[in-house]
Amino acid sequence: MLMNNIMEINIQTNECREIELLAKSAAKIAFHNFIWHYVTLVLLNSTLSCGINAFLQEYNKTTVIANKNLIMKNYVYIKQYVLFGQKLTDIIFILEWMESYNFNTIGRFLIICESKDYKDCDETEAVKILWDHKIVNVIFINNTPNEGAVGYTYEYGHDCKNTPPLKVKNWDYCVKNKREYCEKKFPLKLKKLHGCPIIVSTFSQVPYMNMDDNVPSGADGDLLRIIIEALNATLVMRTPFRGCGWGNLNENGTWVGSLSDLYYDLANFSMTSASITQTRYSDFQMSNFYFEINLGWVTHPPELESPCYKLLRPFKPDTQIAMAISFITLIFVVLFFKTQICLYVQRKMNFGLSPEKVLFSSWEMCMGQPISSFPSKMALSYLVLIWIWYCFLMRTFYQVHLINSLKNDVYLTQLTSIEDAINAKYPFGGGSALKDYYIDQPLIYDNWQHKDSDLYFSIMCNLTEGMKFVLAMNLATTKNFLRVCNKKLHILPQRIINCPSVIFFKKFSPFVEPVNEVLERLVEFGWADMVFRNNTMAKSYSISNNEDKPIKLSNFAGCYMILLGGWILSFFILLLEIYYMKKQLKNIVYRN
Repeated sequence: MLMNNIMEINIQTNECREIELLAKSAAKIAFHNFIWHYVTLVLLNSTLSCGINAFLQEYNKTTVIANKNLIMKNYVYIKQYVLFGQKLTDIIFILEWMESYNFNTIGRFLIICESKDYKDCDETEAVKILWDHKIVNVIFINNTPNEGAVGYTYEYGHDCKNTPPLKVKNWDYCVKNKREYCEKKFPLKLKKLHGCPIIVSTFSQVPYMNMDDNVPSGADGDLLRIIIEALNATLVMRTPFRGCGWGNLNENGTWVGSLSDLYYDLANFSMTSASITQTRYSDFQMSNFYFEINLGWVTHPPELESPCYKLLRPFKPDTQIAMAISFITLIFVVLFFKTQICLYVQRKMNFGLSPEKVLFSSWEMCMGQPISSFPSKMALSYLVLIWIWYCFLMRTFYQVHLINSLKNDVYLTQLTSIEDAINAKYPFGGGSALKDYYIDQPLIYDNWQHKDSDLYFSIMCNLTEGMKFVLAMNLATTKNFLRVCNKKLHILPQRIINCPSVIFFKKFSPFVEPVNEVLERLVEFGWADMVFRNNTMAKSYSISNNEDKPIKLSNFAGCYMILLGGWILSFFILLLEIYYMKKQLKNIVYRN
């Protein structure tokens, strides 16, 4: 019995010695390649603890050691992992367990297979397992006969699958404590795809994505072609399999639209200039930001103001008030001249022509009418000239600005916010995802009407015809519609949100890092900004807004109404004058 215990202890000691060599090799790689201020998660499915002890002695940074009893919510976003398993079946169990709890599988992995039996830790079989579980940034360490601890990784092959296991470059030098050979052991993978297909889910959305002849163009389309070219891949485009548009959760809680293709593994990424919402952020991975999206409210153009009011438009309200005061002052001056005091002064000064007649004669001259008399006194002559000069300037300024006033359309009160639209009993809505921005405003959230993206064009056409509805949408699409169709819509000054443009991936997709590297370079060189501005602000789409507009008869309706009103008023005044003249004549006759 004692002999058996001694033999078992010796076997375990020898086995631990070999496992410690594996763990120390992994610790050297971790020390020079892991980020020290990040927590490293060590997961084990092994009965022997000697490997973990050796690893912790060499790698004395912040580490969490756990097994399947780990509380998931605290560590699902860790980016550095060390996995200990007795054999490949143990490694598979750990990987499946991590996937079930949505661990970050695009982090850096060091996987240590402890078995001394080579078949239990075959690197060729291990690489296939890692490829199936989409573990890309990985070094698999096993005990190879005649070599000891050896680290393996793999690349993306020409046949669009994983390559055979590749021994980590300069592995032996690193293990022999040559530190300069231990760095940069996790190079970026999937940078060159050897012409293999990348499936991109999108849909036609001018000016972001045009899909003529299955060739993408537009702001997103041009950028997509550059990304595919940089990755040396073949582009395969597809439209959403379930539903349409950017992607949202339907009433059953399942994803539809472009993002559903990611969720159900039908595409590698989605490029639709979709806005960032809470549900999209939590269920998908996003690329770096490369531009911005302006989301706002669009409704029908407001009603035109009646052309009759255009006569009042040449002057601003303060100028109108000043002119009204000046002419009212004139009326009071004329009335003042008719008082007994002014009549007495007139007789004493011998003006010859009453002051009120002087002002009226001046007005006649200013309007181009002939007058039968002119004051002989110098003081009254100056008064006439000053009044003519004043009226002439006012008339000239008015006529100059009246042309623009008659040609330009003036609208009635416009909606400025979604609250104004709600108060005016307007229905409103748009894509379901945008509703998430108003989750704290029940009045908007509960009354939101879902509109699919393929209905947006017809809705905008109906809005131009006066349909009462407020549509939440991307304003670049609205402005492109206005330029191309040469129609009018009203964009509310209130914005929903300005959010960054991103590419969406399935959670922890291995394509995130290579695409981010391309985007980072494009943004640094200004290519992304240039591509978006050329497409969303292109002059080639624009239709001139400075076209000469003919002045119609309706533009002069106000003039005719004022003339007609003046004639009617003059006619009544004439009747009153005739009546009073006859009455005065009768009084004179009776006195005689």
